[in-house]
Amino acid sequence: METSAQNKTKEEVIEAFRMMWGNYPSPVMLITYTHEIVAVNDVCASYGTPLGVKCFSLGGNHSGCKAAAAKISGKAVRHVAYAADSDVVYDGYWLPVCGEYLVHFGNDITAYVDADRFKNETA
Repeated sequence: METSAQNKTKEEVIEAFRMMWGNYPSPVMLITYTHEIVAVNDVCASYGTPLGVKCFSLGGNHSGCKAAAAKISGKAVRHVAYAADSDVVYDGYWLPVCGEYLVHFGNDITAYVDADRFKNETA
């Protein structure tokens, strides 16, 4: 008898996250819908990202956060935005994965877009 996705333990969800996202070439976080960071991939860890804190406490503008939209819809949400502090355009994602958890990451797409087009869309 298989355990449903909703009945996975926190440790099982973290292990699955690490298997899927551990080597992803951009920072990736496993967070809760209350914004607590519960796991990070290797790149995110190399930046010194702490566990157990709220992701918005890491700095930057979080007005474009789509965690709530992902929770309500139960579907992945994408938001392309400009981060003025780093002059980078991010292609951001919030992916519901299991119960209270979602995967959050953003890819730097600055080299592939006209950054001026996104300067009114904050990250």
